[in-house]
Amino acid sequence: MKVYKKIILNENDEVIYQDFYNYQGSWSYCGIHYDFKSTRGAKAMEKKAKREKKLAERRAKRQAKVGNKKEDENSNKIKVDEPLSLDFITNPNKVK
Repeated sequence: MKVYKKIILNENDEVIYQDFYNYQGSWSYCGIHYDFKSTRGAKAMEKKAKREKKLAERRAKRQAKVGNKKEDENSNKIKVDEPLSLDFITNPNKVK
């Protein structure tokens, strides 16, 4: 029987190139067999990408919360380029 390594077809499904070998034996010994070790690297990369994605989402969520607080803190600060008046210093209830 023929075991194909590579087949290239054109748009009319006609064979342009074929690479194969003849095989005599049972199908269980023919072809590529995957086990845990052969897929370990790919699984580790997927796990790392998932962990980094989750971490990025947490950072973005935390930054959104902290960003709102920083804006509120900056609005209550005294501006350096404005002169201080006696009314501004003595009246704590005045909102600027």
